[in-house]
Formats: sequence, C-alpha cells, structure tokens
Amino acid sequence: MKWVTLVAIFVVAACGSFGVAQPHTISLAYKAGDTYKYKLHATSKQTAGMSGMSIPIEIDMSANEAVTVQSVDSSGVADLSIAVSDFTLKSVAGGVTNTTTGLPTNTFDIKVRPDGTVVSFEGNELASGSPIAAFSGLGGGFFVSAVLPSNAVKPGDTWTKTYDQPTRNGTGGMQITSKSTYLRDESFNGVKAAVVETKSDGTIDVANSAGVAAAGPSGIAIKGTLTTDVTTWIDPNGHRIMKSHSTSKDELTMILPASTRDHASPTIQGPLTAKGEATTDLTPA
Repeated sequence: MKWVTLVAIFVVAACGSFGVAQPHTISLAYKAGDTYKYKLHATSKQTAGMSGMSIPIEIDMSANEAVTVQSVDSSGVADLSIAVSDFTLKSVAGGVTNTTTGLPTNTFDIKVRPDGTVVSFEGNELASGSPIAAFSGLGGGFFVSAVLPSNAVKPGDTWTKTYDQPTRNGTGGMQITSKSTYLRDESFNGVKAAVVETKSDGTIDVANSAGVAAAGPSGIAIKGTLTTDVTTWIDPNGHRIMKSHSTSKDELTMILPASTRDHASPTIQGPLTAKGEATTDLTPA
C-alpha cells in the first residue's frame, strides 16, 4: 500500500512539473550571410495643421523587403542591410490622391541589438522622397520588433527597458520607455513561436532631420510624443523575427528653419503640426 501511495505521489508530482513552462531565451541571434524576406505594409492617418488650417492626410505604403546579415560583433549586435523593392505609396491629402510606384530598389543599413532595439541606421529612406511620408512617421519603419528580454523568460513574464532611439543623420532622437510581456507560445508556419508584446512611450526631439530635409531644406526640427504597441512572433530556436504588427499614435511639431520661413508663402508660415495614428505589418514573403 505504501508503495502504491508513493508511486501515485510521484506520478502527480511529475505530471505537475511537466505542465509547467520552463524559462528560455528569446533573442535575435543573426548569422552573417543569412537573408530573410518579408512583405511590408504600413498605413498612416494624420491631421496636419499649418497657419490655422487643418488638412487630413492618409498614407498606404507597401513593399517587398529583403534583410541580409552583413556581420555580427562579439556583443551580438548585427549589421543588417535592408533592401526595399516594389515600393508603392498612395497618399490622400486635402482630397487629392497621389500614387507613387516604380521606384528603384532602395537599400539602407541598420545595426540591431539582440533585444531588437536599434543602435544606428543610415541610408536613403524611401520616405525621404516625400515630406508627407517622412512627417507621418513612416520613414525608417522597415525594421519592426518588440523589445526582447535580457534573460530567460516564460509566458506571462514581463520586463521593462528605457533606451534611446537614434535618427538618421540628425541630432537628438527618441527617448523610449517600454514594458514588454511574453504573451504566449503560438504555432506559426510550423514553428512554435514566442509571441511578445511591447507597449512604449517615446519623446521625440530631432534637429536637422535628414529624413525630411532630403525632401526640402535642411535644418528642420521635429518635436513630439509617440506611443506604440508592437507584437512580434519570434522563432525561439532560429532566433529570428517571423512577423510583427505595430500600431502607434503620434503628436508632432515640425519647426522650419528661419531661412525657409522668410521665403515661404503665407500659407505655410509658422510650425507645422501632425496628430494621428499608424500601423505597420511585417509578414513572411
């Protein structure tokens, strides 16, 4: 009888332990030479204000994206080359619709930490050809990731991080405070993916913004706030992004340089403002 009881206790204990998720590492671990392909789709709805006028702006952007790993340093920071092709940008501003297609493949470099945060990026952003796109926050949105943990975690765990987000060829950037949650494990394309959500609040303070300046005069500054909610599906064995979905809300002010204001028409005197929301999706190609 005692033997049966002991066996029963062992079985109950074992079953209980087998049902408990064990902590594991969720991080990006790229290998030089690897290439990942995605479909990019982004939208933005903004209300732009200038000289007492209010103009609704809608943007819908799609493209193919190829991410090639150039190198990885000893700390795990990966140098990625992102080529964006088959780019289509549709904008509706003040009731006028414009569609841009047929642009050549555009490539830029980005350095990314294992936790998915960006160290730096450079190159000619597609949005630099459109001040509307750059101002709406779609510029540089080609790498989308939740903020991943620095230690082993299991579903239900949360973590917080505060970090600076750089800008391309400008000074200043975004100061971001984030809170992330390991939501669940979910089957995706035959892989048991770890689903991580990050909610962030950011303060934007950028001077001499090249992303906007390339479409106009230099010396443009952008200030404002941004909130984002990013959900990313991570392959825990391949340590790669499988897909990401992001929503955001922004409230921005674009301050024109004095030389521009002095020669601008009365309709664009003073700072420009924008308030709205955006979405970005990266899905497997």
